[in-house]
Amino acid sequence: MSGNRVLEKLIILDYLLDRSEWGVRELSWETGFSIDKVKSVLKDLSKNYLIELDSSKVIWNPADNPSTLKPWGWRLIHKLVVGSTQEVAKGYGPWSIVVSEYQIMGRGRYGRKWFSSLGGLWFTLSLSLNSSEASLLPIAVPVILTKVLNKQFNVETRIKWPNDIVVKEGKLAGILVEAEAFPDKFIVYVGVGVNVNNEPRLEEAVSLKHLLGGLVPRNKLLATVVGWFSNIRRVLEDRERLVRDYMDSLDTLHRRVVLDTVDGVVEGVVVNVRSDGAIVLETESGEVVYEPSSVYRVRYVEET
Repeated sequence: MSGNRVLEKLIILDYLLDRSEWGVRELSWETGFSIDKVKSVLKDLSKNYLIELDSSKVIWNPADNPSTLKPWGWRLIHKLVVGSTQEVAKGYGPWSIVVSEYQIMGRGRYGRKWFSSLGGLWFTLSLSLNSSEASLLPIAVPVILTKVLNKQFNVETRIKWPNDIVVKEGKLAGILVEAEAFPDKFIVYVGVGVNVNNEPRLEEAVSLKHLLGGLVPRNKLLATVVGWFSNIRRVLEDRERLVRDYMDSLDTLHRRVVLDTVDGVVEGVVVNVRSDGAIVLETESGEVVYEPSSVYRVRYVEET
């Protein structure tokens, strides 16, 4: 998609963010686009958003516009374009949610680029937790996300170690957990990217739109995830159950994998994942253990 076309979509979407219903002629006057151009851009946007267009007006379904959400106890900031929601979240206090329609510097682990195209759900939650609570988030977040996605959309999601959410090995969602330490607490930034109604740019990725055969209203998904994080301390209290739920959802367990690590390439069978998130691999020379921070990439090996 050309840069100009993306810019045209962003300009139109910017007007719909705070006001979900517009006359087509009004949008033409506001944007400086011809009426035909406005209709053309809106038609393209309707492939990735719940946007209804007739000859004279356009309506963006409020169930798909995060600006309409008012989650109790949270401050929600909905932006059109940002570099990364992780960076924006650092400018707000804990118990904030930053949602963006488009990221130009979205990132995953090790700074890998996360392609945040229009129609996906890209957000960061900031939380204030103690050190023991914060240490469990890397396994708690994927567990929460799989539970929500499985129940809400009836799709069988699994966790690819350490915390990618996959459907039949196609990546549906990614997670990035970062933290800032203070004398009495940690401020944790939980970045989540879910392929909802966007067109994933990577061949190995999937979206809810394609899995379910149609557009999905994003607000219910976002609200449900936020609801879980409103009770995150209760979730983190039962460490044993949390670890058990993580292991039950782990697609990587008992599979042969190749790990690209700080020590080089290692191949073996995953025999365990410890409660601290470290992976235990059975290799030809014995068991080895790797922390998530020391593994750049996980690849499955097809057994013959």
